[in-house]
Amino acid sequence: MSAGERRPRILFATIAAGGGHVMVARAMAEAVEHHYPGCFELRVSDYMKEVGAKKVAGLDRLHKDTWRFMLRYPILARTSQRIMDAFPRLTIATQRRLVRGFAHAAADDLRHNPPLLIFSNHGLMTAGLAEAKHIGGLEVPVLSFANEMVGICSYWADPRADCIVVPSEEARRDLMRFGVPESKLTFASFGYPVRQAFLNAPTKPEARARLGLEDRFTCLVSSGGEGVGRNQRELVRALLSSDAPLQVVVIAGRNEGLKKELRTLGTGKNVLRIEGYVEDMATYLAASDVFVGKAGPASVYEAIVVGRPALVTGYAGLNEVGVARLVEQWGLGRYVRTPKGLLEEVRRYALEPQLLDEVARRCRALDPASATERLARYVVRYATAGEDGA
Repeated sequence: MSAGERRPRILFATIAAGGGHVMVARAMAEAVEHHYPGCFELRVSDYMKEVGAKKVAGLDRLHKDTWRFMLRYPILARTSQRIMDAFPRLTIATQRRLVRGFAHAAADDLRHNPPLLIFSNHGLMTAGLAEAKHIGGLEVPVLSFANEMVGICSYWADPRADCIVVPSEEARRDLMRFGVPESKLTFASFGYPVRQAFLNAPTKPEARARLGLEDRFTCLVSSGGEGVGRNQRELVRALLSSDAPLQVVVIAGRNEGLKKELRTLGTGKNVLRIEGYVEDMATYLAASDVFVGKAGPASVYEAIVVGRPALVTGYAGLNEVGVARLVEQWGLGRYVRTPKGLLEEVRRYALEPQLLDEVARRCRALDPASATERLARYVVRYATAGEDGA
């Protein structure tokens, strides 16, 4: 490629509802750059928000506000998914109407500056882009990655999607049941992509020194990007009551109210540190001994990649129910239903450190670096089909 030649562009179109979708999009952009350095212009975009039309901005805000509300009342998330999954054709037809304004704005944007490929990792985004191609006659390929390993929702199942990569056989079967043609689904045991920082996390002593943490058994309690979870105050209170000396680090996300509430807790002989939204989650995971949090696929898999047991304290959507189940099936942690149950699990790991080594060995066996590389190479092959690049 000559100095003046423009690099082919890949657009990673996502929706910043929670943190998981954005993290996967960033992970894929980083992986492509890592394995094909300098070959592509890579853009990660909260695309529905960035297209910018007034009607589109309203839909984007509504979607994100609705998801935040459902995080506070998870029964609504699960109930709404069951209804959508019971009527997949109606779900897709309704979704197409919802995204029509976005589709027109996206079609106009992409017509003037089409990328080589669009990588979408949100069902609503995939449906909107399929509609944009339909109404705008666009040729740009859209490769979708279904973020959900289990319990995938029917809003992913628009049969007009170009291609959907599924990370599990269960997700493939569900999407076919919802009406996606088998020819449009790709499953090649890609696993779940993670960012390079997690694949190259520092050692525990290095991470603790970097963060200024004490060298003692550490529980990382994550509330996700929005800082919403079940019984968080009581969970932290239970940990601080432990007779085993603990260091509890809470990532409260954007929830300022939670931070203020937790600061009122007494710590006794234990240590409590409270952080807001952090960019270096890999370092915090590396500094910890166990991860405690909601069963978000991205956050749980990041903990597993770093080799830390995942103690799952709750879930929102049906996909997260499946994540909690898989953690136990794979021997990588436990679903703990009460603060007392959490404390018992933490004490078990604190008093039997060989259990941490066993979990770390199981995590390494998943070989997450290879899974991320395989998906990155598939993305590039899909993007450059018929091209002379890559």
